[in-house]
Amino acid sequence: MTHVILQADRLTQHYGSTRALDALSLGIVEGTSTAIMGASGSGKTTLLHMLAGILTPGSGTVTFAGQAISGLPDSERSRLRREQFGFVFQQGLLIPELTAVENVALAPMLNGAKKSDAIGPAAQWLQALGLAGMEDRRIGQLSGGQAQRVAIARAQVTGARVIFADEPTGALDSNTSQDVMNALLSSTSGNGRTLVVVTHDPNVAARCQRVVTLSDGRVIADTAHAAGSNGAQS
Repeated sequence: MTHVILQADRLTQHYGSTRALDALSLGIVEGTSTAIMGASGSGKTTLLHMLAGILTPGSGTVTFAGQAISGLPDSERSRLRREQFGFVFQQGLLIPELTAVENVALAPMLNGAKKSDAIGPAAQWLQALGLAGMEDRRIGQLSGGQAQRVAIARAQVTGARVIFADEPTGALDSNTSQDVMNALLSSTSGNGRTLVVVTHDPNVAARCQRVVTLSDGRVIADTAHAAGSNGAQS
């Protein structure tokens, strides 16, 4: 039995005379991986930001786990993003002055955890993502792919139910992109969590169980891939 964890209903958004979303509706099933594709200006990043509660729609609603979040106060949406959502961006947005493990531990610390309590789970996530022995390296001492795996660990260490990834491989070469997608998929949908990826890369999209294509703020294609297509590849 499938369970829709995120639901967008008739989202509309304009920036001046530009229509970013046009009465768009979309449901995201828990435990799956979904890629959102489209040309620049198609509305994919606006949609991701609305699903994550970063932006509020001009009209329409977003529901997470049965709760309408689009009308919540900023403070409540911020709490939701800290506790239930994780984020991986193209450039990682890691803090170069901190070590890898400190970057990951920062997420639970922002939720009130003591550093001594946050370091252990942070180190476990780094080890699970193939970074054992690199916990004390600063970000500048890591490769691009290793830094993105630190970002993936940071997104998940709080127990986030949904991970949003905005062009997570956009700054990486093809081989490193595959390694990062292996890590992202195995640690999210491969572990019962939900992944939503915005990407321009058809190879990245093909790794997800579902591909939603946007144009002019509307869904123009919604394709499910064969079961198992999102698994890690060697």
